[in-house]
Amino acid sequence: AEVLAPFTIGHLMPVMKNSSVSFFDGPPVVNCLAFCVHKGKLTNPADVFDHPYWDWVRNRIAEKATEIRAQGFFGAAMLFYSEPEYGGTVAKMKELEKKITKKK
Repeated sequence: AEVLAPFTIGHLMPVMKNSSVSFFDGPPVVNCLAFCVHKGKLTNPADVFDHPYWDWVRNRIAEKATEIRAQGFFGAAMLFYSEPEYGGTVAKMKELEKKITKKK
């Protein structure tokens, strides 16, 4: 259980296996299958997020994501490529461009 505890925080949406993403720009999803070793062989997988507790976690994370999304667009995603100087992106790209060669 200690391994799964961080997934209750809400930075990732714990989903059951074979779940599809249905909300654009929703929280990133993660799934987890657990195996045991029996007589030197792996058992069938157990879907660790297929439990009613994780439904509660998913609902809470969905609410958080919806509230964040309701605040509108913000941050670096809304800036022009030349503007994010505060993060050093342009300076880093200029450094990398010196190392990149173009085939003719």
